[in-house]
Amino acid sequence: MLILLPATLFYGVLFRNLVNLPLLDDYDALLEFLNRLVQTKGVAAKFLLLLAEQHNEYKLFWVHGLAMAQVELMGHVNFAQLCVLGDGAVLVLAFLLWLMFLPQEKNSVRRLTFFVPVAWLLFQLGYCDTLNWAMASLQNLWAIVFSLAAIQCALGLTRTAYAGALILYMLAIAASGNGFLLLPVGLLIVISRRQWRRCTGWLAVTGVSIAAYAYHYNMMSSQSNPHLSVFSTLLHLRPDYVVVFVDNAGAVRGSTYLSVWICLTLGTVLLVFFGWLAWRGYALKNPAVACSVLFIILTAIGVAGIRSDFGLVQGLSSRYAIYGALLAIFAWAALAEEFLQNRNEPSFGDRVCVAMVVTMMLYGFFMDEMGYQYLAQREQNMVKAMTVYEHTAASPSPVSPVPIYPVETEGMISLRQRALGILGESIRLGVYEPPKL
Repeated sequence: MLILLPATLFYGVLFRNLVNLPLLDDYDALLEFLNRLVQTKGVAAKFLLLLAEQHNEYKLFWVHGLAMAQVELMGHVNFAQLCVLGDGAVLVLAFLLWLMFLPQEKNSVRRLTFFVPVAWLLFQLGYCDTLNWAMASLQNLWAIVFSLAAIQCALGLTRTAYAGALILYMLAIAASGNGFLLLPVGLLIVISRRQWRRCTGWLAVTGVSIAAYAYHYNMMSSQSNPHLSVFSTLLHLRPDYVVVFVDNAGAVRGSTYLSVWICLTLGTVLLVFFGWLAWRGYALKNPAVACSVLFIILTAIGVAGIRSDFGLVQGLSSRYAIYGALLAIFAWAALAEEFLQNRNEPSFGDRVCVAMVVTMMLYGFFMDEMGYQYLAQREQNMVKAMTVYEHTAASPSPVSPVPIYPVETEGMISLRQRALGILGESIRLGVYEPPKL
Protein backbone atom coordinates (compact mmCIF):
# COMPACT_ATOMS: atom_id res chain seq x y z
CA MET A 1 0.00 0.00 0.00
CA LEU A 2 2.81 2.41 0.90
CA ILE A 3 4.44 1.79 -2.48
CA LEU A 4 1.23 2.01 -4.53
CA LEU A 5 -0.11 5.12 -2.78
CA PRO A 6 2.43 7.65 -4.15
CA ALA A 7 2.07 6.19 -7.66
CA THR A 8 -1.71 6.50 -7.43
CA LEU A 9 -1.53 10.11 -6.24
CA PHE A 10 1.09 10.90 -8.89
CA TYR A 11 -0.87 9.67 -11.88
CA GLY A 12 -4.19 10.81 -10.42
CA VAL A 13 -2.97 14.41 -10.42
CA LEU A 14 -1.40 14.09 -13.89
CA PHE A 15 -4.47 12.60 -15.56
CA ARG A 16 -6.75 15.15 -13.91
CA ASN A 17 -4.75 17.98 -15.49
CA LEU A 18 -4.21 16.38 -18.90
CA VAL A 19 -5.32 18.28 -22.01
CA ASN A 20 -4.82 17.76 -25.74
CA LEU A 21 -3.01 21.08 -26.18
CA PRO A 22 0.57 21.88 -27.25
CA LEU A 23 2.86 23.52 -24.69
CA LEU A 24 5.72 25.90 -25.49
CA ASP A 25 8.39 23.88 -27.40
CA ASP A 26 5.67 21.54 -28.71
CA TYR A 27 5.00 24.18 -31.37
CA ASP A 28 8.58 24.29 -32.68
CA ALA A 29 9.67 20.74 -31.91
CA LEU A 30 6.53 18.84 -32.91
CA LEU A 31 3.90 20.81 -34.84
CA GLU A 32 6.32 22.60 -37.15
CA PHE A 33 8.10 19.31 -37.88
CA LEU A 34 4.81 17.52 -38.57
CA ASN A 35 3.68 20.33 -40.86
CA ARG A 36 6.73 19.69 -43.02
CA LEU A 37 6.32 15.93 -42.72
CA VAL A 38 2.81 15.75 -44.17
CA GLN A 39 3.94 17.86 -47.12
CA THR A 40 6.89 15.55 -47.82
CA LYS A 41 6.32 12.74 -50.30
CA GLY A 42 8.07 9.39 -50.20
CA VAL A 43 9.44 7.22 -47.38
CA ALA A 44 13.08 8.11 -48.13
CA ALA A 45 12.37 11.85 -48.10
CA LYS A 46 10.51 11.57 -44.79
CA PHE A 47 13.39 9.58 -43.27
CA LEU A 48 15.91 12.23 -44.34
CA LEU A 49 13.63 14.91 -42.88
CA LEU A 50 13.65 13.02 -39.58
CA LEU A 51 17.45 12.82 -39.65
CA ALA A 52 17.86 16.52 -40.43
CA GLU A 53 15.36 17.86 -37.86
CA GLN A 54 17.03 19.68 -34.97
CA HIS A 55 15.69 21.44 -31.86
CA ASN A 56 18.16 23.74 -30.11
CA GLU A 57 21.26 21.60 -29.49
CA TYR A 58 19.47 18.27 -29.83
CA LYS A 59 18.12 15.94 -32.45
CA LEU A 60 14.98 14.33 -31.04
CA PHE A 61 14.76 11.18 -33.14
CA TRP A 62 12.68 9.35 -30.53
CA VAL A 63 10.20 12.20 -30.00
CA HIS A 64 9.84 12.94 -33.71
CA GLY A 65 9.62 9.27 -34.57
CA LEU A 66 6.72 8.71 -32.16
CA ALA A 67 4.89 11.81 -33.39
CA MET A 68 5.47 10.71 -36.98
CA ALA A 69 4.10 7.23 -36.24
CA GLN A 70 1.03 8.72 -34.55
CA VAL A 71 0.26 10.94 -37.54
CA GLU A 72 0.81 8.09 -39.99
CA LEU A 73 -1.52 5.79 -38.02
CA MET A 74 -4.21 8.25 -36.87
CA GLY A 75 -3.89 11.04 -39.41
CA HIS A 76 -3.31 13.67 -36.71
CA VAL A 77 -1.30 14.30 -33.55
CA ASN A 78 -2.82 13.98 -30.08
CA PHE A 79 -0.79 15.67 -27.36
CA ALA A 80 -2.69 14.03 -24.50
CA GLN A 81 -1.74 10.57 -25.76
CA LEU A 82 1.90 11.60 -26.18
CA CYS A 83 1.89 12.99 -22.63
CA VAL A 84 0.56 9.69 -21.26
CA LEU A 85 3.35 7.83 -23.06
CA GLY A 86 5.93 10.28 -21.73
CA ASP A 87 4.64 10.20 -18.15
CA GLY A 88 4.48 6.40 -18.30
CA ALA A 89 8.28 6.32 -18.37
CA VAL A 90 8.24 6.83 -14.59
CA LEU A 91 6.59 3.41 -14.13
CA VAL A 92 9.32 1.77 -16.19
CA LEU A 93 11.89 3.71 -14.20
CA ALA A 94 10.42 2.34 -10.96
CA PHE A 95 10.88 -1.21 -12.29
CA LEU A 96 14.52 -0.50 -13.20
CA LEU A 97 15.20 0.94 -9.75
CA TRP A 98 13.67 -2.17 -8.16
CA LEU A 99 16.09 -4.35 -10.13
CA MET A 100 19.04 -2.30 -8.80
CA PHE A 101 17.81 -2.02 -5.22
CA LEU A 102 19.37 -4.41 -2.65
CA PRO A 103 19.87 -7.19 -5.23
CA GLN A 104 21.43 -9.51 -2.61
CA GLU A 105 18.51 -9.24 -0.16
CA LYS A 106 16.73 -12.60 0.01
CA ASN A 107 13.87 -11.43 2.25
CA SER A 108 11.39 -9.88 -0.21
CA VAL A 109 9.31 -8.27 2.56
CA ARG A 110 12.37 -6.54 4.00
CA ARG A 111 13.47 -5.48 0.51
CA LEU A 112 10.01 -4.02 -0.20
CA THR A 113 10.07 -2.20 3.14
CA PHE A 114 13.37 -0.52 2.34
CA PHE A 115 12.00 0.31 -1.14
CA VAL A 116 9.11 2.41 0.22
CA PRO A 117 11.19 5.65 0.43
CA VAL A 118 12.23 5.08 -3.20
CA ALA A 119 8.58 5.09 -4.29
CA TRP A 120 7.90 8.36 -2.49
CA LEU A 121 11.02 9.99 -3.92
CA LEU A 122 10.21 8.87 -7.45
CA PHE A 123 6.42 9.31 -7.64
CA GLN A 124 6.27 12.96 -6.57
CA LEU A 125 5.58 16.12 -8.55
CA GLY A 126 8.79 17.99 -7.79
CA TYR A 127 9.72 17.64 -11.47
CA CYS A 128 6.27 18.72 -12.71
CA ASP A 129 7.77 20.97 -15.42
CA THR A 130 8.64 17.80 -17.34
CA LEU A 131 5.30 16.06 -16.81
CA ASN A 132 2.14 16.44 -18.92
CA TRP A 133 4.36 18.02 -21.59
CA ALA A 134 4.67 15.90 -24.72
CA MET A 135 8.13 16.94 -25.92
CA ALA A 136 9.77 17.27 -22.49
CA SER A 137 8.47 14.01 -21.02
CA LEU A 138 9.25 11.95 -24.12
CA GLN A 139 12.74 13.44 -24.29
CA ASN A 140 13.90 13.73 -20.68
CA LEU A 141 12.18 10.81 -18.98
CA TRP A 142 12.68 8.21 -21.68
CA ALA A 143 16.34 9.23 -22.10
CA ILE A 144 16.84 8.31 -18.43
CA VAL A 145 14.92 5.04 -18.81
CA PHE A 146 16.91 3.96 -21.86
CA SER A 147 20.21 4.97 -20.24
CA LEU A 148 19.68 3.11 -16.95
CA ALA A 149 18.32 0.08 -18.82
CA ALA A 150 21.40 0.13 -21.08
CA ILE A 151 23.63 0.11 -17.99
CA GLN A 152 21.70 -2.84 -16.56
CA CYS A 153 22.09 -4.80 -19.79
CA ALA A 154 25.75 -3.87 -20.19
CA LEU A 155 26.42 -5.44 -16.80
CA GLY A 156 24.89 -8.71 -18.03
CA LEU A 157 27.15 -11.55 -19.11
CA THR A 158 25.15 -12.95 -22.03
CA ARG A 159 25.28 -11.92 -25.66
CA THR A 160 21.57 -11.11 -25.53
CA ALA A 161 22.16 -8.64 -22.70
CA TYR A 162 25.04 -7.09 -24.64
CA ALA A 163 22.89 -6.70 -27.77
CA GLY A 164 20.14 -5.17 -25.64
CA ALA A 165 22.62 -2.72 -24.16
CA LEU A 166 23.67 -1.52 -27.63
CA ILE A 167 20.04 -1.10 -28.75
CA LEU A 168 19.15 0.81 -25.58
CA TYR A 169 22.29 2.95 -25.96
CA MET A 170 21.12 3.96 -29.42
CA LEU A 171 17.60 4.66 -28.12
CA ALA A 172 19.03 6.82 -25.31
CA ILE A 173 20.88 8.95 -27.88
CA ALA A 174 17.73 9.07 -30.01
CA ALA A 175 15.79 10.41 -27.03
CA SER A 176 18.29 13.08 -25.96
CA GLY A 177 21.87 14.13 -26.52
CA ASN A 178 22.99 13.17 -23.03
CA GLY A 179 22.64 9.56 -24.17
CA PHE A 180 26.14 9.99 -25.63
CA LEU A 181 27.41 10.08 -22.04
CA LEU A 182 26.80 6.34 -21.90
CA LEU A 183 29.96 5.95 -24.01
CA PRO A 184 32.45 6.42 -21.11
CA VAL A 185 30.15 4.50 -18.75
CA GLY A 186 29.79 1.57 -21.15
CA LEU A 187 33.51 1.47 -21.96
CA LEU A 188 34.31 1.55 -18.25
CA ILE A 189 32.09 -1.50 -17.70
CA VAL A 190 33.49 -3.63 -20.53
CA ILE A 191 37.13 -2.62 -20.02
CA SER A 192 37.01 -3.31 -16.26
CA ARG A 193 35.79 -6.81 -17.14
CA ARG A 194 38.39 -7.23 -19.89
CA GLN A 195 35.64 -7.71 -22.47
CA TRP A 196 37.74 -6.08 -25.18
CA ARG A 197 35.60 -7.18 -28.12
CA ARG A 198 32.56 -5.46 -26.67
CA CYS A 199 34.33 -2.11 -26.94
CA THR A 200 33.87 -2.39 -30.70
CA GLY A 201 30.09 -2.43 -30.36
CA TRP A 202 29.97 0.66 -28.14
CA LEU A 203 32.27 2.56 -30.49
CA ALA A 204 30.29 1.44 -33.57
CA VAL A 205 26.97 2.62 -32.10
CA THR A 206 28.63 5.90 -31.11
CA GLY A 207 29.99 6.39 -34.63
CA VAL A 208 26.62 5.71 -36.28
CA SER A 209 24.87 8.06 -33.85
CA ILE A 210 27.42 10.82 -34.42
CA ALA A 211 26.93 10.43 -38.17
CA ALA A 212 23.15 10.76 -37.72
CA TYR A 213 23.64 13.87 -35.57
CA ALA A 214 26.11 15.37 -38.07
CA TYR A 215 23.59 15.21 -40.94
CA HIS A 216 22.58 18.86 -41.50
CA TYR A 217 23.54 19.75 -37.93
CA ASN A 218 23.53 23.46 -37.10
CA MET A 219 26.51 24.20 -34.84
CA MET A 220 25.20 27.70 -34.05
CA SER A 221 22.04 26.45 -32.37
CA SER A 222 23.04 26.94 -28.75
CA GLN A 223 19.96 27.89 -26.74
CA SER A 224 21.95 29.68 -24.04
CA ASN A 225 23.75 31.92 -26.55
CA PRO A 226 22.69 31.79 -30.22
CA HIS A 227 25.88 33.65 -31.22
CA LEU A 228 28.14 30.85 -29.96
CA SER A 229 28.60 27.33 -31.25
CA VAL A 230 27.25 24.39 -29.25
CA PHE A 231 30.72 23.22 -28.24
CA SER A 232 31.98 26.67 -27.25
CA THR A 233 29.21 26.93 -24.66
CA LEU A 234 30.77 23.95 -22.85
CA LEU A 235 33.68 26.21 -21.92
CA HIS A 236 31.36 28.21 -19.64
CA LEU A 237 30.91 25.36 -17.15
CA ARG A 238 30.33 26.50 -13.56
CA PRO A 239 31.05 24.03 -10.71
CA ASP A 240 28.36 25.57 -8.51
CA TYR A 241 25.82 24.85 -11.27
CA VAL A 242 26.85 21.18 -11.17
CA VAL A 243 26.37 21.04 -7.38
CA VAL A 244 22.93 22.68 -7.58
CA PHE A 245 21.90 20.31 -10.37
CA VAL A 246 22.92 17.30 -8.26
CA ASP A 247 20.30 18.11 -5.61
CA ASN A 248 17.78 20.29 -7.45
CA ALA A 249 15.08 17.96 -6.10
CA GLY A 250 15.40 20.00 -2.90
CA ALA A 251 14.41 23.27 -4.59
CA VAL A 252 11.41 25.04 -3.10
CA ARG A 253 9.21 26.66 -5.76
CA GLY A 254 8.89 30.42 -5.22
CA SER A 255 11.93 30.77 -2.93
CA THR A 256 15.04 31.07 -5.10
CA TYR A 257 17.51 32.20 -2.42
CA LEU A 258 16.54 29.42 -0.01
CA SER A 259 16.53 26.86 -2.81
CA VAL A 260 20.05 27.77 -3.93
CA TRP A 261 21.47 27.27 -0.44
CA ILE A 262 19.54 24.04 0.16
CA CYS A 263 20.69 22.59 -3.16
CA LEU A 264 24.30 23.73 -2.73
CA THR A 265 24.46 22.22 0.75
CA LEU A 266 22.74 18.92 0.00
CA GLY A 267 24.40 18.65 -3.39
CA THR A 268 27.82 18.94 -1.75
CA VAL A 269 26.84 16.29 0.81
CA LEU A 270 25.71 13.92 -1.95
CA LEU A 271 28.89 14.40 -3.99
CA VAL A 272 31.07 13.81 -0.92
CA PHE A 273 29.04 10.72 -0.03
CA PHE A 274 29.32 9.26 -3.53
CA GLY A 275 33.04 10.04 -3.57
CA TRP A 276 33.44 8.20 -0.26
CA LEU A 277 31.50 5.24 -1.64
CA ALA A 278 33.81 5.13 -4.65
CA TRP A 279 36.86 5.14 -2.37
CA ARG A 280 35.24 2.39 -0.29
CA GLY A 281 34.82 0.22 -3.40
CA TYR A 282 31.01 0.26 -3.48
CA ALA A 283 31.05 -0.15 -7.27
CA LEU A 284 32.12 -3.77 -6.80
CA LYS A 285 29.09 -4.45 -4.59
CA ASN A 286 26.45 -2.75 -6.74
CA PRO A 287 27.87 -1.69 -10.13
CA ALA A 288 24.40 -0.83 -11.50
CA VAL A 289 23.87 1.91 -8.91
CA ALA A 290 27.47 3.13 -9.17
CA CYS A 291 27.36 3.40 -12.98
CA SER A 292 23.94 5.10 -12.86
CA VAL A 293 25.31 7.70 -10.44
CA LEU A 294 28.27 8.28 -12.75
CA PHE A 295 25.93 8.80 -15.72
CA ILE A 296 23.84 11.38 -13.83
CA ILE A 297 26.90 13.28 -12.60
CA LEU A 298 28.25 13.39 -16.17
CA THR A 299 24.83 14.70 -17.25
CA ALA A 300 25.06 17.41 -14.58
CA ILE A 301 28.45 18.48 -15.94
CA GLY A 302 27.13 18.51 -19.51
CA VAL A 303 24.02 20.52 -18.63
CA ALA A 304 26.14 22.95 -16.63
CA GLY A 305 28.35 23.51 -19.66
CA ILE A 306 25.43 24.13 -22.01
CA ARG A 307 23.11 26.04 -19.67
CA SER A 308 25.43 27.96 -17.30
CA ASP A 309 24.93 31.18 -19.29
CA PHE A 310 21.34 31.23 -18.03
CA GLY A 311 22.59 31.64 -14.47
CA LEU A 312 22.49 29.47 -11.38
CA VAL A 313 18.70 29.76 -11.10
CA GLN A 314 18.32 27.71 -14.32
CA GLY A 315 19.82 24.76 -12.48
CA LEU A 316 16.85 24.88 -10.08
CA SER A 317 14.36 24.26 -12.89
CA SER A 318 12.02 21.45 -11.92
CA ARG A 319 12.49 19.87 -15.35
CA TYR A 320 15.89 18.72 -14.01
CA ALA A 321 14.62 17.68 -10.56
CA ILE A 322 14.17 14.06 -11.65
CA TYR A 323 17.98 13.76 -11.71
CA GLY A 324 18.28 15.05 -8.15
CA ALA A 325 15.54 12.66 -7.03
CA LEU A 326 17.36 9.73 -8.63
CA LEU A 327 20.64 10.63 -6.91
CA ALA A 328 18.81 10.80 -3.58
CA ILE A 329 17.32 7.36 -4.34
CA PHE A 330 20.74 5.92 -5.15
CA ALA A 331 22.18 7.46 -1.98
CA TRP A 332 19.44 5.75 0.08
CA ALA A 333 20.05 2.46 -1.76
CA ALA A 334 23.77 2.61 -0.96
CA LEU A 335 23.09 3.61 2.65
CA ALA A 336 20.69 0.70 3.13
CA GLU A 337 23.03 -1.74 1.41
CA GLU A 338 26.16 -0.68 3.25
CA PHE A 339 24.89 -0.07 6.78
CA LEU A 340 21.33 -1.32 7.32
CA GLN A 341 20.79 -4.49 5.33
CA ASN A 342 23.09 -6.85 7.25
CA ARG A 343 23.23 -5.32 10.72
CA ASN A 344 23.11 -7.67 13.69
CA GLU A 345 20.54 -5.33 15.22
CA PRO A 346 17.57 -5.38 12.82
CA SER A 347 15.64 -3.01 15.08
CA PHE A 348 18.14 -0.22 14.35
CA GLY A 349 17.70 -0.61 10.60
CA ASP A 350 13.94 -0.77 11.04
CA ARG A 351 13.91 2.49 13.01
CA VAL A 352 16.03 4.22 10.37
CA CYS A 353 13.75 2.87 7.63
CA VAL A 354 10.60 4.07 9.45
CA ALA A 355 12.14 7.53 9.92
CA MET A 356 13.08 7.61 6.24
CA VAL A 357 9.58 6.53 5.18
CA VAL A 358 7.94 9.25 7.29
CA THR A 359 10.36 11.90 5.99
CA MET A 360 9.85 10.90 2.35
CA MET A 361 6.07 10.78 2.77
CA LEU A 362 6.08 14.33 4.12
CA TYR A 363 8.39 15.37 1.28
CA GLY A 364 6.14 13.64 -1.28
CA PHE A 365 2.95 15.25 0.02
CA PHE A 366 4.65 18.68 0.04
CA MET A 367 5.92 18.31 -3.54
CA ASP A 368 2.58 16.92 -4.72
CA GLU A 369 0.76 19.92 -3.29
CA MET A 370 3.09 22.36 -5.05
CA GLY A 371 3.03 20.32 -8.25
CA TYR A 372 -0.75 20.05 -8.25
CA GLN A 373 -1.13 23.83 -7.93
CA TYR A 374 1.42 24.38 -10.70
CA LEU A 375 -0.14 21.86 -13.11
CA ALA A 376 -3.67 23.10 -12.45
CA GLN A 377 -2.60 26.71 -13.09
CA ARG A 378 -0.67 25.71 -16.20
CA GLU A 379 -3.66 23.80 -17.59
CA GLN A 380 -5.94 26.76 -16.86
CA ASN A 381 -3.57 29.15 -18.65
CA MET A 382 -3.27 26.85 -21.67
CA VAL A 383 -7.03 26.41 -21.98
CA LYS A 384 -7.62 30.14 -21.58
CA ALA A 385 -5.02 31.07 -24.21
CA MET A 386 -6.34 28.50 -26.70
CA THR A 387 -9.92 29.66 -26.08
CA VAL A 388 -8.97 33.26 -26.86
CA TYR A 389 -7.12 32.07 -29.98
CA GLU A 390 -10.14 30.13 -31.24
CA HIS A 391 -12.40 33.15 -30.80
CA THR A 392 -9.96 35.48 -32.59
CA ALA A 393 -8.49 33.12 -35.22
CA ALA A 394 -10.73 34.50 -37.98
CA SER A 395 -10.12 38.13 -37.05
CA PRO A 396 -7.44 40.36 -38.61
CA SER A 397 -5.45 40.25 -35.34
CA PRO A 398 -5.58 36.75 -33.86
CA VAL A 399 -4.21 36.24 -30.34
CA SER A 400 -1.39 33.74 -29.85
CA PRO A 401 -2.31 30.37 -28.27
CA VAL A 402 0.81 30.55 -26.08
CA PRO A 403 -0.08 31.89 -22.59
CA ILE A 404 1.50 35.07 -21.28
CA TYR A 405 3.97 34.34 -18.47
CA PRO A 406 5.03 36.64 -15.60
CA VAL A 407 8.60 36.82 -16.94
CA GLU A 408 8.64 37.41 -20.69
CA THR A 409 11.97 36.76 -22.44
CA GLU A 410 12.79 37.59 -26.05
CA GLY A 411 12.61 33.89 -26.85
CA MET A 412 9.13 33.62 -25.36
CA ILE A 413 7.88 36.64 -27.31
CA SER A 414 9.34 35.18 -30.50
CA LEU A 415 7.73 31.79 -29.82
CA ARG A 416 4.34 33.41 -29.22
CA GLN A 417 4.52 35.07 -32.63
CA ARG A 418 5.70 31.90 -34.42
CA ALA A 419 3.07 29.75 -32.73
CA LEU A 420 0.29 31.64 -34.53
CA GLY A 421 1.59 30.63 -37.93
CA ILE A 422 2.57 27.09 -36.90
CA LEU A 423 -0.82 26.32 -35.35
CA GLY A 424 -2.74 27.84 -38.25
CA GLU A 425 -0.74 25.74 -40.72
CA SER A 426 -1.30 22.60 -38.63
CA ILE A 427 -5.06 23.14 -38.63
CA ARG A 428 -5.07 23.81 -42.38
CA LEU A 429 -3.07 20.63 -43.11
CA GLY A 430 -5.14 18.51 -40.74
CA VAL A 431 -2.12 17.71 -38.57
CA TYR A 432 -3.78 18.95 -35.39
CA GLU A 433 -7.24 20.15 -34.43
CA PRO A 434 -7.52 21.88 -31.05
CA PRO A 435 -10.47 20.77 -28.89
CA LYS A 436 -13.42 23.14 -29.01
CA LEU A 437 -13.19 25.32 -25.92
